[in-house]
Amino acid sequence: MKGLHMKKLLTLLALVAGLAPQLVLAASNGWYQLDATWRDGHFSGHFLYDSSAVNHVLEVTGTLTDLAQITAINQVVNPEDPQLESWIFFGNTNLADPGGHDAGFYLYLLEQGGTLKLDTTASNSLYDWSHDFAYYHPGQLDESPLQSYTITAVPEPSMALLLLTGLALSCASAWARRLRERAWRRPGN
Repeated sequence: MKGLHMKKLLTLLALVAGLAPQLVLAASNGWYQLDATWRDGHFSGHFLYDSSAVNHVLEVTGTLTDLAQITAINQVVNPEDPQLESWIFFGNTNLADPGGHDAGFYLYLLEQGGTLKLDTTASNSLYDWSHDFAYYHPGQLDESPLQSYTITAVPEPSMALLLLTGLALSCASAWARRLRERAWRRPGN
């Protein structure tokens, strides 16, 4: 009986060990939660990262709150030559200036060991040109410096469902095994 439990435990450990490399490799692509604070504002939202794409960030959605306004950030502006530049600009859609933006921020993303970080030696600055004072008072909303940030991977729903399904099946199997063992131990069996 102990050998059977040990065999099942080893099988479960082998399954987890087999999934671990896939989870680590998959962490670099997908949706990420970004919370960033600058001297004059804060952003909270998500962006879609794909390391195989030319410019790496494909979509963004979130809210930028700064001294001038609250802005829906929904536009990704990538450099024309990503080989020479590593910045990405996250901005809003400005209906008065199609294709333009009046608020946003630059990020210099680095991929390190399957996780995303910011190059803190670069200028990951906040800008808001929606009001005239932003143009004429440098240091106010023109290059507001980054103070802190967190970037965390958002789990894929299918992966979470797969892991929960496996856990539920393991629990159901253990419960069924206990029922069979109790039935087998009853007198008359």
